[in-house]
Order: sequence, then structure tokens, then C-alpha cells
Amino acid sequence: MRRVIAAALVGVVMVIASAHVGSPDVVYDGHAGPYAVRVIVRPPQVVPGLADVIVRALDSGVTRIVIRPVYWRAGLAGAPQGDDAKPVAGALSTYSGQLWLMARGAYSVYVTAYGAKGSGTAIVPVMSIATGRLGFSPVLASLLAVLGVVLIAGLLSLIHAAAGASLVEPGEAISPARKRRARLITVSAIPVLALMVFGGARWWQSVDTAYQRTMYRPPTPSVRVLQQGGQHVLELSTNDSTSRGMLSGLIPDHGKIMHLFLISDDGMATFAHLHPAQIDSETFRVQLPSLAPGPYHLFADVVTETGSNLTMMSTVTLPAPDPGAAARDSDDAWTRTPTVPRLAAGASAPLGDGLVLAWVGDTVRMVAGQPVELRFVVRDATGREIELRPYLGMQGHAVIARSDDSVFVHLHPMGTVSTAAQQVFALRDRGDTTRSGHVKLGSAPPASMAMPAMPLRIQDSAPLSGAVSFPYEFPKPGRYRLWVQLKPGNQVRTGTFDVIVH
Repeated sequence: MRRVIAAALVGVVMVIASAHVGSPDVVYDGHAGPYAVRVIVRPPQVVPGLADVIVRALDSGVTRIVIRPVYWRAGLAGAPQGDDAKPVAGALSTYSGQLWLMARGAYSVYVTAYGAKGSGTAIVPVMSIATGRLGFSPVLASLLAVLGVVLIAGLLSLIHAAAGASLVEPGEAISPARKRRARLITVSAIPVLALMVFGGARWWQSVDTAYQRTMYRPPTPSVRVLQQGGQHVLELSTNDSTSRGMLSGLIPDHGKIMHLFLISDDGMATFAHLHPAQIDSETFRVQLPSLAPGPYHLFADVVTETGSNLTMMSTVTLPAPDPGAAARDSDDAWTRTPTVPRLAAGASAPLGDGLVLAWVGDTVRMVAGQPVELRFVVRDATGREIELRPYLGMQGHAVIARSDDSVFVHLHPMGTVSTAAQQVFALRDRGDTTRSGHVKLGSAPPASMAMPAMPLRIQDSAPLSGAVSFPYEFPKPGRYRLWVQLKPGNQVRTGTFDVIVH
């Protein structure tokens, strides 16, 4: 019995979900046809499991919200019918519902809004992966232990009665010999019951072990620094056996096959956002800019043709930079900020050349598990708002990391979702996939696959306002660092803040 209870008392073990470390919830800010919506999807820790979906209609006139789970291999044609999300009592224009995610892999929650302007659908990619082991509460475990002891005692009592009193005619006294026989049979039954309990515990442990093997574990690339053409080059190899083929068929996201982030181990003072080139199916290389030497945490975001958005994790120690070291990709950006302002009312972070990134959000007290709008504006030395240029097809990018590296997330103004994953599901819906559900690439390599235009993809020539915002939910309390990357002109600038989450 102790073995059974010990096996049952397993705490929840959280790992990486989707393309974010320790931040499993999906946040999407965008449009469902003519309606602006904000969607939050909280995936289940176990698969099959129920995902919670919260939809807030940001436009008036929405009268109905339908949510529908679409598995990557089945597509919309093979998906179940959608469910009506129910209005949330006391919350204006907010709807909620639950969807069963029955298989592991890439899903997309289709959110369809109906109203006075007609209907429209938003595609919200979600990774359905086992990320935890659910355990009993101490109260429930204690109750089950007591019930188990009572059950075994009752079973022994039944065996004793069956071997003794049940064999005696009504009104007859039980002979001493029959009493001894009943006791002997009862005692003999104890090791049999113990063996059954032990066998049950072993079965439970085998099931638990098999489940742990199916839990998602982030692919861990092998990383090394090479000398190539007189410059230091960072090489990643994704031939990790634990990935189980998850990294096959990569497609570009925001025009890049990989987004690589380096965060220094000296209090996160140095940050770099780089874009390695794909050398072959398993190898990526990027020329290192002038980064401070020392140990770094490495996070690499990729998107596969199934719509999966994955983050690889590793560590690397960088040598002293080469003289004149520079990145080859004009979209690469890095910064070193030993002193970082804390996010508070009136806070601003320097961007260089007299420009600052000012916090203009309504909330400065961040609370874990509550939606927040991270709002900023770029201003010059006179306080005038500065126009921005698109950076990687977006008005801006943001990265959030917890001080202990247990949380890492790459944000966009549309939230945590990947536009490439949205595009994959859009391609699948129009039939541009093979029978197995993979995107049809023809003879073109994945990196050069032409993707259809999607909403919120900004043309590089479009001028933008200096204001930018990022929807998010901090997963747990602690100290976080926030990097916001924008393009006020031809150069990518990075503003850095510290955030305390309660």
C-alpha cells in the first residue's frame, strides 16, 4: 500500500511547452475576419486533455463565438464540429469554453466570431504535448490510503468468514478446529493480497515510466564555436536523438529559418538576437558579433511544416570577440546593459542617439496569471514620438526571460503565436498538403518555401507609429528581464527593462 501511495504522490513536473520555456499559455491579439479579438488558450498538461479557451471580443457587435480544435494531420476537413463558447458572467464581451485535444502534436484552435458584420475566423496555433504529471493532493492521498486499508481489512474479514462462519448451519457453534482453519486460511491470504498490492504498484510504476517517455522534452542541440575565415562562428547541430524527428521539415518564420537568442550568465547583461543560416538538414551556423566573453544560455526558435513551434535549449561559452567582429545578417541585433531600469510609471530605457523607449502601459504591478498589455513608445530627446520601420515583418519583437532561466518567451504585437504556423494551417485548409498532412514543397527547399500573405504581416516600406504593445501573461512570480526590439530608422534598437511579477 505504501508503494502504491508513493507512486501516486507524484508532483507536477513542468517542462517546455511549445516554443516557449515555462510559459505554456498561448496569447493571440488579432482579427477574426472583421472583428478584433484577444484569444488565450491554456493547453492541458496531459494528452488527451481539455484546453481552456478564453476569447475577448474587442469590437462591438459580436454575438457568438465558436471554437474548434484542428489537428495538423487531419486539417479542417477532418476536424470535429466547433463548440459555442459561453459568455463569462460579469465580464464584458468575454467568452470561454473547453476543447479536447486528443493527440500529441500541432493543433490550431479556430475561433470564429459572428455578428452584425458577418463572420470571420482567427487561427491560433497550439502545441498539444504532455508537459506534466498530475499528482494527488495530500488530503486525497491520505483518504485513499485509509480507504485502501479499510478495503484490505474488509477483504480479510470476508475470507475469514467464508472459511469459518459461512460453513456452519444457522444456530450451530463454530468448532475450535474450524476456527483454527479459518484463521490459518486468513493468515495465508495476507501474502497473496500483499503480492497483489505489490503487483499493482509495479504496474502503476510501469505505466508512469511509459508516460514519462512520451512527455515532451526540448531538443538539445550540440553547440560549438569555430574559427572560419578569421571570424568566430557559432555552430548548432540538431541531431539530438530525443527530438524523435520533431525537427524535420523546417520552414521560415518572419523570413528566418531560425531565431537564435543568447543571454549572458552574468546577470543577463548581454543579449543577442541572431539568425543562423542552415548549412544542411541538421546544421546551422552564424557569425558571432562582438559579444562579451563568458557563459551564455542559448535558445533557438524554429517552426516545422506540421505547424509545430519549438524552442531548443543549450549553453555555450563564448571566447573573446575578434577585432572588428560583426554579424552578417542586417537583422541581427545585440546589446549590453549592465544597468537596467525597472519597469515603473515614467520608466524609460535608452536606445542610443538620444532615443528612448518609454513605458506607457496602464499597469505597472504585474501579477502572475493575469493578462497584461506591455505598451511602449519611442521618443527622441525632445519627447516627440518617432516613427518606426518594420522589423522582421512586425512593428516590434520582445523577449522575456526569468532571472533563473525557467521562463523564456519570444513575443510579437500579435502575442505568442507564430505567423509561420498560422500560414501552415492556412495552406493545409486550401489543400496544399500531401496525404500524410505535410506541406507540399515540390522541389523547393523548406527555407525558400513561398508562404501566402497573412494579416498583421507588415510590409518593410510601411511607416509605423512609435507606439508598440505586446499582450502576455506572466506564468509565475519572480524577477524578469524584458528586451524590446524595434527599428526607428535603419538600425535595430533594443530597450531593456527589469520586471517584478507578484
